[in-house]
Amino acid sequence: MGMATLYVGDSPVTVRRRRVKNLNLYVKPPEGEILLTIPYGVSLKTAEDFLKRKEAWILRAKERVTAAGREEPPVISEEQVRQMKAAILSLAAKWEPLMGVRSSGFTVREMKTRWGSCTVSTGKIRLNLRLAAKPRECLEYVLVHELCHLLESSHNQRFHALMDQFLPDWRERKKRLNQD
Repeated sequence: MGMATLYVGDSPVTVRRRRVKNLNLYVKPPEGEILLTIPYGVSLKTAEDFLKRKEAWILRAKERVTAAGREEPPVISEEQVRQMKAAILSLAAKWEPLMGVRSSGFTVREMKTRWGSCTVSTGKIRLNLRLAAKPRECLEYVLVHELCHLLESSHNQRFHALMDQFLPDWRERKKRLNQD
């Protein structure tokens, strides 16, 4: 597998030849390492031109990836976790009968990429511990979102219609959740 190094600005780009159809660009966390995979027939000159065209995108992506790595997760106190667990129970008591669903249990834990998840087959719902540092309306949005999956497992039109029906302002809540 041939390997070479090219540069974008002063950032090295690892170039690997693979059995691929197109030139593919990856910016990997946490250091923002840049990888370009190219088909066997493509010259390094073509790869260089491609990198030049993509320079602005690469530098933006690298900045985003390394900034994300530096972000310190909020420190969440035991008290906040206790309040969040109590809030989940009272919100579930309100929403489950309204929606005609029943979760088999809620778990609060560290989650890297999602605010919540639902295993439809078991009815188990997991909520991101970091919701403890968010406003209650954001927690309510995630909870209703996950309960909706017990009625509709995918994020299709029916799912969005159910969200609109139960929580008409869910889009604003979602925006607020992802803002800070």
